[in-house]
Amino acid sequence: MESGFVIRCLRCGGEHRVVPGRRDNYRNERIVFGTDNYGADQISCECGQALEEHGCYEKGPEPGEREFVVEWRDISGGSRG
Repeated sequence: MESGFVIRCLRCGGEHRVVPGRRDNYRNERIVFGTDNYGADQISCECGQALEEHGCYEKGPEPGEREFVVEWRDISGGSRG
């Protein structure tokens, strides 16, 4: 069985395969992902679809307790590809 992942854009259907080995054309990948200088994960597609991770503390289940919550935010800027 092959190792790796397939990442698919839900807007345009574009796919990117991530498999073990050398990334020869990483500057030309349709879907890119990574971590910015502030530690937030990001993913974007050539069609304009883009998400960014945002984390914050919210009230936890117990009094005085806080829970770290992470969500993905759409940072596409309203553009439709």
